[in-house]
Amino acid sequence: MATATQCSSPSNAPTDDNNGLLSATVIAGLKNLGTTLTAVISKTLIANSLKLTLHPDAIIAPVPEIYATNAASAKQSEYAVVTLYAVATKHGWSSITLRQQLDALELNASAIDELTRVYEDNRKDLVLRQLQLGHNFPHITDVQWRIVCDVKSSTSDCSSGAPHFNINLGHYRQSSGERVTVVEFVCNAEELQSLVNRLKDIERHCNQVAIT
Repeated sequence: MATATQCSSPSNAPTDDNNGLLSATVIAGLKNLGTTLTAVISKTLIANSLKLTLHPDAIIAPVPEIYATNAASAKQSEYAVVTLYAVATKHGWSSITLRQQLDALELNASAIDELTRVYEDNRKDLVLRQLQLGHNFPHITDVQWRIVCDVKSSTSDCSSGAPHFNINLGHYRQSSGERVTVVEFVCNAEELQSLVNRLKDIERHCNQVAIT
């Protein structure tokens, strides 16, 4: 009988598909940097994503130019960069390891340089943020929402008139009963319906797993 032997690789060596740590959506978002999104926009987006990573509870001033030409790709890339830095920090990647992982994904060279530089320059702050969060995902036990509608005023003709939903997900501290915001975001009706449908898919999948 033939037996297979498995050899361990050095911790700094790149691994196929990042051992599944980065989803296809994240990888696609990273590949937008320096290609679909210009190098200048990509650099601004990476800097803004770092702010969102380090200060998720703060009110970060919007940067309209990031979304001016291709909002969908920009949002995907912003999510991808935040996820990348969270994964890299959680798994203790060095800047060398990060660069090797990005090289393996065949990203744009200037994007790799900027992602690696920002990670190296802010790694200490990213680690401190990770320690504050701990290693467990927060539990969502409460949802608050409100409708925001852009209406035409007497001073401006620029109005879509379409309602948007401000969604706030959070939980309550057991010790004090204080409500803590985990994430807050804005979406339109179509995006909200897509989110609801995905949550229903997750629920169905969990029910099927529980039955089997």
